[in-house]
Amino acid sequence: MLAHFLFPYDKGDFKKAEVINSYLFALHQALFIESSPSPVKYAASLLNLSSDEVRLPLVKITEETKKTVRSAMVHANLI
Repeated sequence: MLAHFLFPYDKGDFKKAEVINSYLFALHQALFIESSPSPVKYAASLLNLSSDEVRLPLVKITEETKKTVRSAMVHANLI
C-alpha cells in the first residue's frame, strides 16, 4: 500500500497521493496508539501474517485498541 502512495507522489501526482494518504492516515495513527509493535502485530494477525503474541516486556493491546486498529484497516481497504 505504501508503494501505491509513493509512486504517484514521485511522479508529481500529489492529488492521487493525497487520496491514498487519507486512507492510510487513520491506520498510521492506530498502529501507534499503544507501545509498538503490539498494534502492528495485531494488524498482521488480522491479515493472517503472524500471531498477535508478544514477548515481555510488551503486552497485548486493549480491546478498544483492537477495535480502532480493525476499523482503520477496514477504512484502508485492507480487510
